[in-house]
Order: sequence, then C-alpha cells, then structure tokens
Amino acid sequence: MLRHSGILMYSARDSSRHLLSAGGCTGPGRYDSPFSRKATDRILVSAMKNLALLLTGALILVLVGTVCQSPADPDARHPIEVTELSGLSTAGVESRGARSAETDSWTANSGAMNLTASQPVHGQPVDSQPRAEPQEGELQMAALARSYPQRIEEFACRNGDWAVRIDTTWYYWAHGRLLPEELRDRWEEYSSYRFYSYALDLPPIPELDEETRLRLKQRLDRAEENPPMRHEGFLGDLYRASTRRQTEAGIVTVELLGFEVRVHQQIAEPLEAVGRDLEVLMQTDPGVQRFAKGLKGLAGYNWREIAGTRSRSYHSYGIAVDLAPKSFGGRHTYWRWALPKNEEFYAIPYEQRWMVPQQIVEIFEQWGFVWGGKWFFFDTMHFEYRPEILALANVLEDQR
Repeated sequence: MLRHSGILMYSARDSSRHLLSAGGCTGPGRYDSPFSRKATDRILVSAMKNLALLLTGALILVLVGTVCQSPADPDARHPIEVTELSGLSTAGVESRGARSAETDSWTANSGAMNLTASQPVHGQPVDSQPRAEPQEGELQMAALARSYPQRIEEFACRNGDWAVRIDTTWYYWAHGRLLPEELRDRWEEYSSYRFYSYALDLPPIPELDEETRLRLKQRLDRAEENPPMRHEGFLGDLYRASTRRQTEAGIVTVELLGFEVRVHQQIAEPLEAVGRDLEVLMQTDPGVQRFAKGLKGLAGYNWREIAGTRSRSYHSYGIAVDLAPKSFGGRHTYWRWALPKNEEFYAIPYEQRWMVPQQIVEIFEQWGFVWGGKWFFFDTMHFEYRPEILALANVLEDQR
C-alpha cells in the first residue's frame, strides 16, 4: 500500500525495513537529544511495527479509545474534544491497551519498542539500555515532525518530555496538549490536540451497550456545560496564523471540482494535487462525475470559533474543506444535526447518510486529508489536512 503524507509520498512498507538506534525520553534530566527528520520515520515505523506484533496482527473490536471530531462548515457544527469522551473509538476498532488513561489520547504504550541507543546524539550521551515501550507522546510527535518538515525543524526529548521546535518555540507533548515550555505545568487547563486512530477503510457502524450509551450522554452534557479550549499556539505557529490578519495574509484561492475555495497557502499544493487526481478520475468514472455535478460549492477558510467551544475552527486556519451538495436527499451528514431526532446518531446506517464516494475519499487521503465521514461523530461533508494522522494509520495498517 502506498499513500501520501502531505506533499511527500510516504511508503510505510518501504520504511518498515529500517530501525532506529536511539535513546528514549526516559526521565527529567537524562539527556536532551534532537533527532533528524529521517530519524522520525524510523522511530514511527519501529514503534508501530512492534506494537502491531504485540497485538498479534489485529486490534480488539471493542469500543474503547478516543473520539476525534473536527469542525466542518461555517455554521453551527462543532466537535466534542478527545478529552471530553473516552471509552469510544472513532474507527470502532481499537485496543484498550493502546489508550492513555491520563490524556485520553491515542498512544501505543501497550506496544514493545526494541529501540536501543549505542551512539551519542549531538555529543550527548544516551541510555544504552533497550526500552520496553514507547514513551507517552513519542509516536505522535514523531508523526508531526515527519508530516510538516517545512515548519518543524527539530524533534527532541527535552526535560523528560517529547517536543518539536517551530522557529524559536519548542512545543511539548504535555499530556497531549502541545504547549510551550512556560505552560507545561498548566496542561489541565486545556483540551488536547486531537490524535486518534483513523480507519483507512470505512469502519463498521458501532454498537454500544447501555453503560456506554449512558457514559456518552454524560460526556456530551459535560462538554456543553464546560466547552473545551485548545491552546492555539502550536497551530498558530505551524501555519503562521496566530491572528486573523496573519492568517488572512496566507490565504490563497484553489480550484477544486470546478469551484474556487479559499485555503491556507501551506495546503494549496496538496489540495491542487487532489484536484488533478479528481479530474483524471472523473474522465473514466461516471459516478464521480454525477457526484461532482451534484455539488453546489465548497467551504474553506472562515474565521470563527467552533460553536459551543472556546477553540478556533480548523476552517479558521484555512486547513479544512467542506463539499456542499445541492441536496442531501433526506440523508444525514452531521451527527449534531441528527442528534435531536436520534440519540443513537452513531448507529445511523451509511445508507442513510450523505456519503462521499470512496474513490474521492482515497484521493484526499493520499494527499494528507482525513474525512469526517469515518468519525464516530460523523461529518460527511468535511475534509481536513492532518497528514500526521494518516502517517500513524498507514504504518499500523502496513504492519497488520
């Protein structure tokens, strides 16, 4: 299987032959060892390969793990943060051992990592003992460094926590919050930067028992009463989009499926690649042609907070695109719109949802975009640029 992570083509199968010899982020003051961009690939592949072996080639079909949801179009839709829901899986397939109880973020702490350190890194001595498991946040931060090489200049273990550097600022894992050093100890004030297990195939419709349904309702109620707030520093620096003026200075217009859409210039190239591939597909696929003709437009950049939260929408960074149809044909597209009439929105069959053709979804994914139609809290109009999520998913899929 060959997929893309951002603009760079990423082959998990080719990369899986390489293992990294490096020390782990084992505790405060042990060492401070930045890794190269190439090394982040090897960390990710090695860790995920050993995780897959430990899970004996399959993940347990239980509804545990984390739920990721993201904003979709410029109206009232908004997500429930990872920190607001646990015990549910976005893909419907996840291992109980692969979830961090502290952060409700997807981790691989149940997997074995045979990473040994035999060489000093940047002149610093490193631990020569093999580690039994990856450290919290290691895989996610490695995936970030791999996915945004144009902006993330270093990936390092610093003061007992994994961190990435953008320009002059180090952002620490900080229990999944991605915080600058001065805010690391205040991580509980923020919701997490959403990492989750993304299904490369269309996941099965979940079935929840009574206890899980009750827990879901309680979490939804709490999220309404205490809207989540993500620290915006990481995304603001990653896209040079900390303010509205700064963001709009980086917004460009891209043509896609016969429409113009405004997005951030850093995702213009992969989105244009999506457009070229879709044009080729439409020449031979009448079904995709009909789908494109059924669209009334696209929604991209829109400066706003996510309704019901204190966090900026991904649309407000210009890194999300919605495909808006002329008619939904009586089908459901967004979980929150379905909720008032159906508390078991997650169980709505795919046949009753407005769906994007799988061929189109796969092209978006090949260029670093995830589709909200695969989420537990579904949003079938919505695509957002998250190559780090696909980097993790591709490696795990390749090792099954």
